[in-house]
Amino acid sequence: MRETFLKRKIALPLPNLVGVQLQSFEWLKNEGLLEVLEELGTIEDNSGRGWVLTLSDPRIDKENISLEDAKRTGRTYNAAWYVQATIEDPITKKKKTNEIYMGDIPLMTEQGTFIINGVERIVINQLIRSEGVLFGGDYSNVTGQFLAGAKVLPRSGVWLEFETSRTGVITLRIDRKRKITATTLLRVFGLETDDEIREAFNSVETNPEINYTESTLAKDPASGFDDSCIEIYKKMRPGEPLVLENAKALVHAMFFNKRRYSMGSVGRFKLNQTLGLDFPNEPKNRLLQLEDLTKIISRIVELNNGIGDPSDVDFLGNRRVKSMGELLQWQMRVGFLRMEKNIKERMSLAPREILPEPSSLIAPRAIAAAVHSFFATGQLSQLHDQQNPLTALDHLRRLSVLGPGGLSKERASFSVRDVHNSYFGRICPARTPEGPNVGLINYMSMYARVNEHGFLETPYVK
Repeated sequence: MRETFLKRKIALPLPNLVGVQLQSFEWLKNEGLLEVLEELGTIEDNSGRGWVLTLSDPRIDKENISLEDAKRTGRTYNAAWYVQATIEDPITKKKKTNEIYMGDIPLMTEQGTFIINGVERIVINQLIRSEGVLFGGDYSNVTGQFLAGAKVLPRSGVWLEFETSRTGVITLRIDRKRKITATTLLRVFGLETDDEIREAFNSVETNPEINYTESTLAKDPASGFDDSCIEIYKKMRPGEPLVLENAKALVHAMFFNKRRYSMGSVGRFKLNQTLGLDFPNEPKNRLLQLEDLTKIISRIVELNNGIGDPSDVDFLGNRRVKSMGELLQWQMRVGFLRMEKNIKERMSLAPREILPEPSSLIAPRAIAAAVHSFFATGQLSQLHDQQNPLTALDHLRRLSVLGPGGLSKERASFSVRDVHNSYFGRICPARTPEGPNVGLINYMSMYARVNEHGFLETPYVK
């Protein structure tokens, strides 16, 4: 018998300590692969015949080899996976369907590890900035006044960085290119005339000395949708001839094309939360909406006028965990985009009269290579540390801010490495390596879990 002398009984049993890994892999099998196919699984022929190839219904077969055999013979414990491919000719209404082998996908063992070439490896969780919007700013060197700004971080696509100048003009940079005025972007999203813009921001202009809307409008060279597209095109593609059609196409691809720009479900959730909106979290709302932009610019004006506080970048509500499933899903997305290029080439070379078999168009090598390189040479895929059972368990609960899309040791500032008060109960404040990685590698606390959006949560006793 083990005696407990605690005054309070333990309120909760410990959760499964490798649950974060196991759940992440389950998510990948049940939802992650489907998500990639829904996003990238429709490929249209661009040589004028209108053929449409759709990939759907991913299916993972049973394992190719048993766990013991994989370890003994130095092979990978994996399973084949397949998708249904259907090619359709919209004119003749002909259809052909095949089940296509897409390569092998390594399987996770019950301990949360993978057997790659006979060796146990694991994929570490990455702690990155969450998609959404962050408000910040700096004090002016000249006047000492607070000049607010904001960053809009999407899941995929261009970054928007807003800032305020000393004269009260609110500008933004798209992907760190040259500045444009904020009102130019609003015109693209539907507020075309000056009066519509004034009306949208009337209520937040409370400073009698500086009217930010008027200052920005005075600087804005555009006066309608077409001018704004040209203005953005000039800054994004300097030196190219100005053709209105090209400018419109560029703006459309940058902000209104789901494949090129998406806030993702986490981005929509955070935008709703930060800006007090209530868009349903559905795929059609994953693009930036006009209400998002007006709310962001209103908040910048309010911060300039001393109302409210800027965001805390290191707060755990603004950082999220990308687990194994999401990291591999992103790699596969890259593989799919490469494969799509290949499929389009093959389609354009196919004879015009005969509808080809889907299997003759699809070469899954790009995806297989992406999966292989992720496990074999990826920065977050590591040999499982097995000095003793505790280090083995601990390694699976590691959180790293390094890796693709994260920070690097050289660039990480002191504030990122520091312990933040929101770590309480979520991340262990003491256990981190000493030396160049201090504070960049952390460990999850015992009761911490990762929720559906990737944010760390922890229970508390009332």
